[in-house]
Amino acid sequence: MSISAIGDKLKVIVPELMETAVIPGVAVAVVQNDDIWQAQWGVTNATTQQRVTAETWFQAASLSKPVFAYAALQLVLAGQLDLDKPLITYLPLEQQNSDLLFEHIVKDDRVQQITARHVLSHTPGFPNWAKKDENLKVSFTPGMRFSYSGEGYQFLQRVVEHIVGQPAHDWIRATLLTPLEMTDASFTGLQTNEQIAFGHDKTGQPVDFWEIAEMGAAYSLHCSAAAFAQFLLAMLRPSPLTNLMLSPQIQVNDNSSYADDWPNLDAPTNPHVGWGLGFGLQTGTDGDFFWHWGDNGTFKACTVGQVASGTAVVVFTNSQNGGALWQPVLETTFGITDWPALDWLNR
Repeated sequence: MSISAIGDKLKVIVPELMETAVIPGVAVAVVQNDDIWQAQWGVTNATTQQRVTAETWFQAASLSKPVFAYAALQLVLAGQLDLDKPLITYLPLEQQNSDLLFEHIVKDDRVQQITARHVLSHTPGFPNWAKKDENLKVSFTPGMRFSYSGEGYQFLQRVVEHIVGQPAHDWIRATLLTPLEMTDASFTGLQTNEQIAFGHDKTGQPVDFWEIAEMGAAYSLHCSAAAFAQFLLAMLRPSPLTNLMLSPQIQVNDNSSYADDWPNLDAPTNPHVGWGLGFGLQTGTDGDFFWHWGDNGTFKACTVGQVASGTAVVVFTNSQNGGALWQPVLETTFGITDWPALDWLNR
């Protein structure tokens, strides 16, 4: 299906879904080869009724992770970061010898094994996030199994800052955001203004503006759909970097770090959903796809791409209910109804 035909269908279904699911604002961008189609609907704030525009910035939430991974893998290709060298060895000796790394990671023998490959494939042994008022611990041997972890990305961000000798937000802007022409994008916190979307609860009411003061590689990217589409253009062009990023590393399993029995080392793996270095990977009779989701509570986002067809899509919403859009948009964009990645995510 042509990109214009996809867009025509999305113009019909998205407003209907927004009304049914109570989603105040949405921005979508579809990429097909070198073309971009984008559209937006609704409001940035249900109280002020400020309209969503092509320049509106949404919290991308965990869509931050593949963007940061792309930048980190540039360091790998440049020989500045070894995928399989323990990250702790890049830190100053006094920090390596301290009882806690970065004031919250409990240092033990398994922490000293964690590599960039482990972080980017979500196998460092960390939970997603440490429990409140608790230090972060490794709970299984790095590389042994999949366990989605934002904490791993935060660890890698701090190590990258030591390698490049500057704050990560300055480095990633010069290394990735500017070269890819992601003009409307930033990993640092932004003051509230007409360009920024507010999050909304399940009833459609805006919540207090969440200003993210410092970069978090796992969650802090703010951007427009058009800006993220520039990143998707890069992902759809085969290169040593994208080939590395989409190389299968491990299959996911059904044990979330929020589950009472985590880490359940006997949890079954999923034959159709795995992880590369920054992106999730879905395989099956409909082809191979890379994907990721984002969830900052009152912001929900999703992106999926297929290199073989040269097609990708990103969906940004400013609502707790935003996940209701994902499967219908994917079905419309790619013309298939079977999405094992979403089934796994919503299990």
